[in-house]
Amino acid sequence: MSQQRIGFIQSRGLGDLIIALPIAREYTRRGYEVYWPVCEPFYQQMTRVAPWVRWMSVPVDEAGRFFYENPARQLQAIGVVEELWLYQYLSSHPENTNKSHFAQFKFDQYKYAQAGVAFGRKWELAECLERDLAREEALYNQLVQKPRYMVYQGVASDMTYDVDLSSIEPEVQCIEIRAVTDSIFDWIKILEGAETMILVDSVFANLVDQLGLTEGKDCYYMRKWNRRVDGNPVLLGDWTFVDIADPEGVQVRSLVDMGLQDMNARAQAEAQNPPTPTAGPQQAGKVNGGSGQTYTPYGQTNNTINAAQRLQQQLGLRK
Repeated sequence: MSQQRIGFIQSRGLGDLIIALPIAREYTRRGYEVYWPVCEPFYQQMTRVAPWVRWMSVPVDEAGRFFYENPARQLQAIGVVEELWLYQYLSSHPENTNKSHFAQFKFDQYKYAQAGVAFGRKWELAECLERDLAREEALYNQLVQKPRYMVYQGVASDMTYDVDLSSIEPEVQCIEIRAVTDSIFDWIKILEGAETMILVDSVFANLVDQLGLTEGKDCYYMRKWNRRVDGNPVLLGDWTFVDIADPEGVQVRSLVDMGLQDMNARAQAEAQNPPTPTAGPQQAGKVNGGSGQTYTPYGQTNNTINAAQRLQQQLGLRK
């Protein structure tokens, strides 16, 4: 009997991929072969760490077709017809959003609700990863120079914070997360041994939380000011949450507020001007609005927000 095949629709970003990876593991337990098109910059590292998934590389294009159109074409080309839509909301395809789930869940909870997988499995990430201990050891030996060290992150995919490390003891080495390897998973050994971690809302914070690495450490989490509650993940680890102020004069709306307003406006427009049926093949849907960029976990932006200055006072780092 041939295996059932399913295609996951979530081509980016890295944080979303590791959040949803336990969903793929659960589907393999249910007898599925999981095909997962992801943006080309993420393909190699995901293939190395989770080779049990049928990863597919999607080129990044400026029009943003890497979100859905091109992954869907790749799946169709190999005969995978069943799709699991994991995006909480995609403006080019609002019809694929479950309005009820959208209104009540954070974005990571939404993925699990859509998949019909218990949300608690999100923290079974360790069972999903085939760690490359040699690569982890090599990065550890390259960066760690003292018995005691801490790890901090000032730059995430789309935001930069200034981190004040003046209160860190001289005998504690400060290691910044930066682009010294092509895989975020090479950092796991270093993260395991750090006595303090200061992390931005990013794939690294998700990795630490899902692997349960906060126990016995001083861990500080800095949200991105441009996200509201539904755009932040659920974290179960022992974190201190840093107060981050919005830039003066900037209004940030909830993704749910924006999405529901957009969906309601579309519904009203369609009710007033119903589409006219046409013969022949349908045109491809409008691609996702906005930028066609994708990001590395180390950032591709020069916009700096100094909302986390003077962490000595804000965080109360131990002496």
